[in-house]
Amino acid sequence: MNSRILDYPRHVLQHADLTANLKPRPDAADKLAAQAGYLTDRYAAGMLHAKVLRSPHAHADIVSIDTSAAAALPGVRAVVTAKDVPGRNAYGLRAIDQPAICGDRVRVIGDPVAAVAADTPAIADAALALIKVEYAPLAVIDDPQAALAPGAIAIHPDGNLLHQMHYQHGEMRPAWARCAHIVEQVYETGRQMHCFIETEGGIVEPETRPDGSIGLAIYVGSQHPQNDQKATADILGMPLDRIRITASPVGGSFGGKEELTVQPIAALLALKTGRPVRLHYTRPESVAIGIKRHPFRMRLKTGCDAQGKLIALEAELLADTGAYATHGPEVLDTAHEHVQGAYNFDAVKVDSYLAYTNNGIAGAFRGFGAIQVHFAIEQQIDRLARAAGIDPLQFRRINVSRRDDLGPFRQPMAPIDALEHSLAVLERHPRWTGAGSLPQDPSGRYRRGTGISLIRRSDGFSRSGPVDGCIKLALAADGMIELTTGFIEMGQGLIGAIQALLARQFGCAESDTRAVVGRSDMPDPGPTVASRATNLLWRALAEGSGPWRAQLLQQAARCIGVAPDKLTLGPQGIRRKDNGVLLLTYKKLAGALAPLALPVRDIEVLEHDEASWIPAAHYVFCGASSLAQVRVDTWTGAVQVEHLLLIPALGPVISAQGMLGQIEGGAVMALGLALLENLPSPNGQFAARNFDGYFIPSLADAPRIEVIAIEDLVPGDKVGPRGAGEISVSTTLAAIANAVSDALGCDVARVPLLPADVLALLETP
Repeated sequence: MNSRILDYPRHVLQHADLTANLKPRPDAADKLAAQAGYLTDRYAAGMLHAKVLRSPHAHADIVSIDTSAAAALPGVRAVVTAKDVPGRNAYGLRAIDQPAICGDRVRVIGDPVAAVAADTPAIADAALALIKVEYAPLAVIDDPQAALAPGAIAIHPDGNLLHQMHYQHGEMRPAWARCAHIVEQVYETGRQMHCFIETEGGIVEPETRPDGSIGLAIYVGSQHPQNDQKATADILGMPLDRIRITASPVGGSFGGKEELTVQPIAALLALKTGRPVRLHYTRPESVAIGIKRHPFRMRLKTGCDAQGKLIALEAELLADTGAYATHGPEVLDTAHEHVQGAYNFDAVKVDSYLAYTNNGIAGAFRGFGAIQVHFAIEQQIDRLARAAGIDPLQFRRINVSRRDDLGPFRQPMAPIDALEHSLAVLERHPRWTGAGSLPQDPSGRYRRGTGISLIRRSDGFSRSGPVDGCIKLALAADGMIELTTGFIEMGQGLIGAIQALLARQFGCAESDTRAVVGRSDMPDPGPTVASRATNLLWRALAEGSGPWRAQLLQQAARCIGVAPDKLTLGPQGIRRKDNGVLLLTYKKLAGALAPLALPVRDIEVLEHDEASWIPAAHYVFCGASSLAQVRVDTWTGAVQVEHLLLIPALGPVISAQGMLGQIEGGAVMALGLALLENLPSPNGQFAARNFDGYFIPSLADAPRIEVIAIEDLVPGDKVGPRGAGEISVSTTLAAIANAVSDALGCDVARVPLLPADVLALLETP
């Protein structure tokens, strides 16, 4: 199908444009040859193997632990319990509530109670079997609503309500009185696993420092090595400078390795034995104790007038954070802000709650908080459009938030008209012919449907302030233009993005550049999360690289006797500005100089008035629309997504390959949440321990995906490219749910929508 949009006035990159000149990722060859250097593949001389004894109970007090038999087993070099933690035996991102090793109580199946280091994995396993732990089981809370009920047993000392948010603008009663159409529904989203190929793991190696003290070199999958360094030092009671963390490359994360995993226990064992220690979770361990997506229960009530103008929204959100806080409060904050979707309401009331339970641990996961509420609000929008008798795309056009509108909390936002233009591109696309317009199967077995979605998504953090020294630029001794940063390569394509950014900024070739990433001794830009890395690096180079460029040209001018204003950076080296002739290669220039390095400092991430700042409110947003076409088998209940059209409006495309990888990968991940992936936790016990009981999308499930990118945002935009890592998850899930609703002629209130659920909907009058 020819989808070229000839009459669209904005700078739009069609799918064919994006794929025309793709080249291999810079790390592709090493990965294909198994030479990528993943950190859990590292081995050191004399290395010991660690294993962790984990609680079989979801909730219990620890009465006693006897490790004497395990310690006496030949080949066992160390056994540790909570008593061996020299510093603070707790960590966490927002609440310091998770023990490195549990000493008095376990709150989730898989909580660590002891660990051993031994000569071989088999000996370590045998030692675990010899450790005797006496538990006193406690009542298990496996429902967040029950957790908040009066009289519920407290999972943590301060109770089971971890976090709550409340927001209102406008008067609700008169707003409801003005509504001609009102719809109300309770929505639920399931628990999803990250499913990275490389499970949580790492190596800790003791090292003697120049002053004779013992330090630790930690090689671990992580999204923020500097934060891990601080948290690990706190647990070990060690000075910060005695811990060195290498955290890249990572074999997949999606938010699941943003906080401590193996670091504390492996470090304790390495300190106790004085030898390198390797700790790598098995898949069942990763399933039991690894971070999951928050399940949400959401009640939404929305209303519009007879012309389709949105008037009122009431929402109650309840999320299950599991046993420990991790990023739960930020997840709830994000959901609380995004439940209004891409639209404007005259009156809004939102009440949001986050509960502790004994259901595993929920935390950061690609698109956190936003994806759940976007699914719900986009279903509501389609229902209101049907009630008002208005085409769903036109209904969105009536209500879309526009360029200079205020944000969801009535906060000022960076101007952006991405929503309007993404919707306009969708309207022009040949695949949009209206809901209910697809040709149907004459036999009646298959039903086909089309669904659309429109998503406004925050970008980066709600409040970051300046990023001090987030990168360092250098002309290395071998002549490479080198950018060093603490951001992490975790499969998202950071290395390629950095090389493309450097080439764009300096006019050099990508082959002239090198990215050095992912250690705790590098400039700290904050965590590699929230789709913020590319944007911050773009800002840093655009706003702060001028002095380094000027110094480089001055040094080159001294070497060749040409005035600096006559020179420019280009492919392979320094060139004449007027005719592009190569005068001096970067390698020869580096040989004539001491290495030229310069931190790039003070990049202002947000532009807000400190006095008017609203907690949890974002300043930067991006937008996208999507269209999904599905086929439902009414005999089996199976849903096949046949086609996905994704139209992100994210600003300049720095790396087409990186952007496509993020958008397409996020779309397939959303397909999993929509149709396949869920991990129930009855009585605190996960229903699956491996991929034989938890199914994720394969290539056979992936539909044809078409991406159309809108590059130009508002004139004079100062923010730069928005992140591509998360928005396609939200927009795809919502579009698939709306497409299934169109095919079945009924509402979809819960995902994943498994075949049995589809058959139940078909049988419902």
